[in-house]
Amino acid sequence: MSVLLQKILVGYDGTDQAMRALEFAINLLQDNIPQSMEIHLVYVVEKPRSVVDPVPDEVMTSLQKAATEILSNGARIVKKRLGNPVVHLEVGSPPQKILELADKLKPDLVVVGIANHPAVERILGTVSSLLFKTRRHAVLGVP
Repeated sequence: MSVLLQKILVGYDGTDQAMRALEFAINLLQDNIPQSMEIHLVYVVEKPRSVVDPVPDEVMTSLQKAATEILSNGARIVKKRLGNPVVHLEVGSPPQKILELADKLKPDLVVVGIANHPAVERILGTVSSLLFKTRRHAVLGVP
């Protein structure tokens, strides 16, 4: 059985895991007709946990600037092989914001990288594990 993927949402934060997820998504879409597919990249800026609330504007501005640069790098990779992606910069909880965007976009697949996390983070939940648990969208975790 062959499935034609027309829209993929990729969680992209510039890490090695995110790069592998992006490469995997690009490979999935490369055989599609260019006019019929969309690849969306999302980076979610999370408020630093070690900073007092409210987070100073200059800290958030700096984080958003870095995120924009990372998204631009990911977009350049996609553009070389598929054409222009749609980029989304969100602020908040990564799993929550990715889910909200997926609810809005209704992609055929959400692709995220899976990282090796310490036991504490695995207990509390990682972005990928929280996306899997919701069962609202098809999610592919790329190790």
